[in-house]
Amino acid sequence: MREVSVWAYPWDLHDLGVDTVVATLAGVGVGMVSLATSYHAGRFLQPGNPKRRVYFPEDGTVYYKVDPVRWAGAEIVPLEARIVAEEGDQLAALVDLRDRGGPGVSCWTVCLHNTRLGMLHPEHVVRTAHGDPHYYGLCPSSPAARAYVTGMVREISERYRPDRIELESPDFMGFSHGYHHEKDGLPVLREDDFLLGVCFCDHCLTRATMAGVDATGARAMVLKWLDAALARELPEAQFPDFPALGIAAFAGFPVVHDYLLWRSEPVTSLVAEIKAVVPEGVRLLLIDFEGSWSGGVDVAAVVPFVDGIVHCAYFTPVERIASVMAGARAVLGPEKTLTAGFQLFHPNVKDRDDLAARVKAAGGVDGFNFYNLGLVPPKRLEWIGAALAG
Repeated sequence: MREVSVWAYPWDLHDLGVDTVVATLAGVGVGMVSLATSYHAGRFLQPGNPKRRVYFPEDGTVYYKVDPVRWAGAEIVPLEARIVAEEGDQLAALVDLRDRGGPGVSCWTVCLHNTRLGMLHPEHVVRTAHGDPHYYGLCPSSPAARAYVTGMVREISERYRPDRIELESPDFMGFSHGYHHEKDGLPVLREDDFLLGVCFCDHCLTRATMAGVDATGARAMVLKWLDAALARELPEAQFPDFPALGIAAFAGFPVVHDYLLWRSEPVTSLVAEIKAVVPEGVRLLLIDFEGSWSGGVDVAAVVPFVDGIVHCAYFTPVERIASVMAGARAVLGPEKTLTAGFQLFHPNVKDRDDLAARVKAAGGVDGFNFYNLGLVPPKRLEWIGAALAG
């Protein structure tokens, strides 16, 4: 039987009521809630929430009861969102309901994307070849950032025992990610955007050098390319085969190519460390998407350390979904869970028939995740039931 979940925010569960949410979702064939347990800032227009129509959540907080004893002596620690104390622990409420026969519980856990922590700990963020910080992304090479993520996942999984953990952003955050009022007058080409997201922080330079990679040489070459791009009167591609070739577009420059290949090591080893602290009975899933290689994700290398993948096909044309899911299955293998992630946003999904076509095209996946409970009109949740019934 396919496992079907909907991503949800804790404030929506509070305003709608957990029992109401569960009943509504059950009515459209959804048997699990993927609750945000660690999340970043944003401005959310919420047609599905009757009380908070526009909401600004606290930046970089967690939505569960934090045990300070667990974090004694840690350099980077999670901050419990105020609404947990003020409005209740919605994760605990879901787990309690599950234990009494209710829906499954999945913890949607944002790992390294955290501007609040980046501002507090600039020595642990992703840095460009120029040394400029990306405050919104902690670096997976940083020991302190790694300890923060593994500690958070361990706390969630040991104290709440959800059915599964969904890992979002355990990798290098790219340059263009929707930071507040981003300015770009070039405009930045795809290759430049990628190179601006390649991290050369001290942690990466040290870790890569210890692995036998010429990190300093790679940084010097990327710096040269970026300076050339920023100096041009008008944008001009230096690597016209990028992004079609991905990392292979830089094969003619072995020092950079080697460094780009190395970038998957911190990500893979971080996921492995996370898996090691998750107790038996709690499944670990990686939220993935096409092009995740740009953040250092090597899916084939990660597979041994996860129980499955949620492959998000938000913007994938319907005619490509079958091949994309088949490719994900080929990498994942037959024994591990492949979940297709779809959003309910219009016009990316035109109507209920379009969603039904996407679900059908996904073929033999093991389940579905739909985005997002509070961010769409209530009537749009009915699209899920219609798509599953088809």
